[in-house]
Amino acid sequence: MNHSAGTIAMRGLVLSFSSQHAKIKCEDGQIRFCTIKGKRIRALDGWYNALAAGDYVAVQPISGTEGVIESLLPRKNVFGRYNEKGGADQAFAANIDMVVCVTSTKTPPFRPRFVDRVSVLAEQCGAPFSVVCNKIDLGLSDLIEERLAVFERLGFRTFRSSAASGLGIDELREALIGKTSVFVGQSGAGKSSLINCLIPGATQRTGEVSEKYDRGRHTTTLATMLFSESGDLSIIDTPGLRRLAVRNIGPNDLVAYFPDMVPFLGLCEFGASCTHTHESGCAVRRAVHDGRICHDRYESYLRIRAELEDTRQWKRTEAGKPQKAARYRFEDEEW
Repeated sequence: MNHSAGTIAMRGLVLSFSSQHAKIKCEDGQIRFCTIKGKRIRALDGWYNALAAGDYVAVQPISGTEGVIESLLPRKNVFGRYNEKGGADQAFAANIDMVVCVTSTKTPPFRPRFVDRVSVLAEQCGAPFSVVCNKIDLGLSDLIEERLAVFERLGFRTFRSSAASGLGIDELREALIGKTSVFVGQSGAGKSSLINCLIPGATQRTGEVSEKYDRGRHTTTLATMLFSESGDLSIIDTPGLRRLAVRNIGPNDLVAYFPDMVPFLGLCEFGASCTHTHESGCAVRRAVHDGRICHDRYESYLRIRAELEDTRQWKRTEAGKPQKAARYRFEDEEW
């Protein structure tokens, strides 16, 4: 189909993107299914995908339902994860105001180190971070409450909710009003069910958790932006994750992404060269020993740092060959 003569490109908001095709809400109010014009838009800074939900683009309308994406407009920020299969960072959401990590008390079990990883990615994105502990109708143990208290002391806002009973939904909705939020979580934690509570009519597909593996079935297949009828809520739902690799942070820079460790930087005996892993006179390790830093959070730091060191070493020793990151089974991590 040919372009209409004299048609002027307009601004559009990407609602979802996959395989060079995007669903876009254009400024004239029309929803158009668009393709990228030629090769003018490419993945930025090594990103696996060229566009993400929440991106703003210039669209050349072809009809009331079709268009061509001519350019990507500047991003405020971008949130994503490392795509192990593609060997590059994958953008899930752009231009966001809040990162919301949805976890659950049971089925799947609460994984605080998964939350720690999402918090690192939120720091990397530069967006405020919140934690939603869903399925509280199944019980909320003292151990989970203790870990949520650690997040609260770090300045991360926490919510306790149940999509099944409606508990905590109003408080969560109030916190999301007027913001563009991205929901991230393990498969089966209930992201889509929560969104169905927050945005009636969103009709996000939900699935039962696999009883055999106690994990979700990956019902959401791509990041999708959803709006409430009044327009006061804007939520980007993302695919359920089983693994969450952190990359593109220097091992020595990782500590800066842990706000509980930042106050102790520069106080170590070995100064900026301290890795905070084994050195005597390390202020961070001393703070962990004294209980000023949660030991489990420190364990997350050690694990992520070890992965960063391993992948960096792999790239250095295999220079010139196709790069492929090691695979880690984060879903099997215990307390």
